[in-house]
Amino acid sequence: MIIMKRITIGTRASKLAMIQTQWIIERIHQQWPGLEIAIEQIRTTGDRVTSVPLSRIGGDGVFVTEIESALQERRIDIAVHSLKDLPTAQPEGLCVLTPGPREDVRDVLVSKGDLHISARGTLEGITPGRAPRIGTCSLRRTAQIRHLCPDAEILSLRGNVDTRLRKLEAGEYDAIILAAAGLHRLDLQGTLEGKLSYFPVAQMLPAPGQGALGLEIRDEPAFRELLAPLQDRNVQAATSAERMFMRRLGAGCYLPVAAHAHIIDERLVLRGLVTSLDGQRRILVQQETGWNAYAFLENAERLGIELAEIALAQGAHDIIAELDGSRVQEQQHV
Repeated sequence: MIIMKRITIGTRASKLAMIQTQWIIERIHQQWPGLEIAIEQIRTTGDRVTSVPLSRIGGDGVFVTEIESALQERRIDIAVHSLKDLPTAQPEGLCVLTPGPREDVRDVLVSKGDLHISARGTLEGITPGRAPRIGTCSLRRTAQIRHLCPDAEILSLRGNVDTRLRKLEAGEYDAIILAAAGLHRLDLQGTLEGKLSYFPVAQMLPAPGQGALGLEIRDEPAFRELLAPLQDRNVQAATSAERMFMRRLGAGCYLPVAAHAHIIDERLVLRGLVTSLDGQRRILVQQETGWNAYAFLENAERLGIELAEIALAQGAHDIIAELDGSRVQEQQHV
């Protein structure tokens, strides 16, 4: 029985983060209309340090650590995250619930000119004799676009969505890659009409958890009960399988590891990718399991572990170790 009268939700201060948080507040008020909800905006390391690539700042949690500290210190009661930014292991005493529905999991190319993604997932509209300049801060996207277009010049791109779009319009890039989910939540499809083309999932496998939100709480019955009506078992199962794949590999959020799970015909199907940064060495694996609504989380996590074991048997550890070593060397020069 919920007896709390007021809670505080912690989130980043970006426009997208606030839209996501307001959506969660609306969902909570549908179930608990009398509950008073305050918002605390928290600036994270990833928000403060914008001059270097994320992979050089210091690993996982750059958009999360300060928010988790506020949760542990009881300054906030719920943290709203983009699930793809959340490390796969939570600090002791914290847990994550996943609300539905999940937004579009795809990545999207935003272009100033003729560059676009074809229905087959190929990069078209390249000016002859000139390498296209493509902006992204994601090693996962970098590796996959290099596989699709080895001649592309990949340039670092940091900042919130509005900042990235301004840099594109200023001519710093020919195109940039963003998550479709963020553009949709910001309602930018109309503004960017004619400039957007979507990567098929098969050609640009998304980050684990992409398109979903993560609600992080202290693992206490009152907060589990509060958020239980928001939890979506299908989304939780799919994202748990994806995140467990990455966790078992020992990979962090910012390495070129991708995964996508979906439920089809009573089966949970998981596809995973581990790739070298140049996109030339790729381990692409797939596994599925029966869908059981009563043991959905256990089955999903087991599926993620099994798929990771298959990838490791094919040499995924060597690729990840090489990337980790390169990242450590870069961090020493930051």
